[in-house]
Parts: sequence; structure tokens; C-alpha cells
Amino acid sequence: MNSKGSIALISILIISAFTLILAVYTADSNISTGYQYVNRYSGNDSYYSSEGCLEEALIRIEADTGFSGETITFTGGSCVINVTGTDPKTIDITFTQGDNIQNFRGEADITLNGHAVNTSLSTWSEI
Repeated sequence: MNSKGSIALISILIISAFTLILAVYTADSNISTGYQYVNRYSGNDSYYSSEGCLEEALIRIEADTGFSGETITFTGGSCVINVTGTDPKTIDITFTQGDNIQNFRGEADITLNGHAVNTSLSTWSEI
């Protein structure tokens, strides 16, 4: 009679251990998937915010070809714009959002039409 109780107890312990391992694995998998989603969202957000800073830089260059850059702060982040060169102009963007920092570089060609300055983006990539 004692051996039947021992077998039942050992069986319950083995089933409980297996269930616990399965639960931990499932929880870890869900947490990992959540981190991947957050990282993907943050990456997209950084890219599009940096692209907005680049557009701002192009507008500023068209208004003043001597524009050399500035820092733009907005909800959730900031970007530092640094413009160098003459033609083409190199535009470096450093985007910061929390702990996430990304760097982008673009080159813009300058065209003068009378008194109007037009810029056209020739390259844009993450560095």
C-alpha cells in the first residue's frame, strides 16, 4: 500500500515539473515576442522621425544655404541636424528616443533657379 502512494506522489511531481517547464517556456517566448515588437516599432518610429528631421533640414537649406544645423526636440525624442559641404551638402541626423540612438546621413544637391534655391536628395541611409 505504501508503494502505491509513492508511485502516485512521484507521478504528480513529474507531471508538475513538466507543466512548470512548459509554462516557463511559453512565458519566455511571449516576452521575447513582445521585445521584438517593441524594437521593430521603435526602429520604424526612429526612421520616420529622422526622415522628418531631414525634411526640415532641406527646407532650412532652401531658405538659407548657409544653414549648418540645429537640435530639434519633440515629444518622445530629439534629433541633431549637422549640415556640411557646399554642393552636395551632407546632412547628418542623430535621432535619440529614450535609450535608442540612430544615425542617418543624406546628401542633397543644390540647384539655383534665379533667386530660388532647390534641393534634391541624392542619398539617404542609416550609418
